[in-house]
Amino acid sequence: MSQIAQSIDEVIRLGLADWMKAHGFKKSGRNWHKSQGDNWLIVNVQASQGNMGNEGKFAINLGVYATAIAALAGQKPLEGKPKEYESTVRKRLGVLAHGEDRWWSVTPDSDLNAISADVMEKMQLFGLPWLNAHTENWQISAALKDTPSLLSVCSAWVTGSREEAANRLKAAIAATERCTVPASAGTCCV
Repeated sequence: MSQIAQSIDEVIRLGLADWMKAHGFKKSGRNWHKSQGDNWLIVNVQASQGNMGNEGKFAINLGVYATAIAALAGQKPLEGKPKEYESTVRKRLGVLAHGEDRWWSVTPDSDLNAISADVMEKMQLFGLPWLNAHTENWQISAALKDTPSLLSVCSAWVTGSREEAANRLKAAIAATERCTVPASAGTCCV
């Protein structure tokens, strides 16, 4: 294991691991899961792909996986716990705390206790409140309201708002029609 991986794991050990456990999350590697009825709350510590040697950075990813919305959207049923990237709604802790994507840096001279304390403060002030604000399908639907996507349409449908689902479908179709990249290229704007 590299020095940077060890440092990131130490930051986790110094606070986040026990705090997540105290809030009902179960740890697996650098991931934590908590079931909320049929939905899942997910926290993931992501090391940068550019980490080399003993210097690097990491981000905290948050997500909520909504089983009913995913099923209606045609996603295959889960085998085990969902990955953070499979979440119905997702957010980075750095974005919540700073309004932009921020990663925590770790070097040989880093004060890992201070980094851990900062991560914990951000999780308490922003991370857990965001997760708790997205536990119900209606909350997820509200969060996806302005996102022209199949998940947005399905979230409105699941919450019983057929008219809203139809409006979201029309918005998604309109966004697709405005797309300048052919859908066959696999990178359409929707």
